[in-house]
This record gives sequence, structure tokens and C-alpha cells, in this order.
Amino acid sequence: YQSYPNNVSFKNGLAIAYEKLGSTHSALGNLDKALTFFEERARLGEQLYQSYPNNVSFKNGLAIAYIKLGSLFADKLNDKIKGMDFLNMAKDIYKELTNKHPAYKEFNRNYNSLINKIKTLA
Repeated sequence: YQSYPNNVSFKNGLAIAYEKLGSTHSALGNLDKALTFFEERARLGEQLYQSYPNNVSFKNGLAIAYIKLGSLFADKLNDKIKGMDFLNMAKDIYKELTNKHPAYKEFNRNYNSLINKIKTLA
């Protein structure tokens, strides 16, 4: 990505790599590193979404980034308020995706899953 910063595919690939690294560090208990990688994932996801607001994949990726951050804060960093903020942002994205793309059932499943998770945290 550094060699080709205008290549959207490379930028998205880097965002996904950050997500995978964050998940790995979270599983290993390296929560500070996990947080750093999830934050980078979200930052790139926000940039991609802002540049391409009609790209469903980028919007879904941003929602996933928010879920990762929200879950990390709520489940492992004991910050339910911050966790719920991120989970609610993901829920709003999935609500919009579900309304615009009702045939894609994964969006609806993710939306309902987030509603249930948020209820258990409240």
C-alpha cells in the first residue's frame, strides 16, 4: 500500500490485514496491540467508506471494524460504554445495509446479533 497509496484494493487489503492482526493479538491476550490494530482497521475503513459511500463491501467492512472495537472494549477492556458506542455504530450500518439489500441475509443476521449483544450489555 505504501508503494501504491492510490490503489483502493491495496488499502482495503491492508485494512483487512489489520483486522486479522487485531484478532490474533486479542486471542493471545495482547490487548494493547489488538486495540492498535483494530483502530487502524477502523481508520482505514472510515477513509474507504468516505471515499466510496456506495460500496457495500467497504460499508460492511467498516461495520465489522466497529464490531471488533466494540467487542474488545466491552468484553476485554471493561469499558462497556465505549464498547456499546462502537456496537451501536455497527448496528446502524447494518440496519441501513439490511434495508437497502434485504436479499442479503447476512446483514440482517448481523443486525439482529448486534441488537442482542447490546441488550445484554445494557
